[in-house]
Amino acid sequence: MTVRFCWTSKTASQTLYQWKQRDLVGALGGHSDVFVNLVANPHPQWEKAMRLAMPTAVIVGLEALRQAGWSTQVPHRPSVAVSREQSVFTVNPYEVEPRAPAWFQTAAAGIVKNPAGGLPILKPAWALADLLRQHAWGDFGLWPDDIEWSEVSPQDENDWDKACRAFGLEEAPLLDLQVDSRGAVAQPGQA
Repeated sequence: MTVRFCWTSKTASQTLYQWKQRDLVGALGGHSDVFVNLVANPHPQWEKAMRLAMPTAVIVGLEALRQAGWSTQVPHRPSVAVSREQSVFTVNPYEVEPRAPAWFQTAAAGIVKNPAGGLPILKPAWALADLLRQHAWGDFGLWPDDIEWSEVSPQDENDWDKACRAFGLEEAPLLDLQVDSRGAVAQPGQA
């Protein structure tokens, strides 16, 4: 606004604050200086806004599984991993998870660019391995019977093997995880 309308920084800041109070604009959060026009678009493309403010942002977790068709569970707030080395902002529609830069190097082979301009996303096998690296089944909202195992392809099995090696999990065939619901469940990394 300072460039477009030749306003001073103070005038732009005060105007944006007033517009935000009246729900005319939405802020990405913190001091990101990224705002969306809620009058022109009441359902903004938050992913594009997040890419501007946090270039390392990657969709992870249940949302990555849901977008791949592996689960019908819809997370209340989709998870997005962001490097701790950059500024991290809160974004209402998302759960922003600061992660070490080493995680991004480890997961690089599993991150896929979004051709539509949205956020990159972790491949489903990598997302599942990442979840199981941090939590036991059920602790992140899914059990083995919540996974659409019929969606798993040979490429997914290959990705699973790579993800297990990268994250230091015990390598076992991905489809071996589809054990009984809520009973003794195969858990990578546990013998």
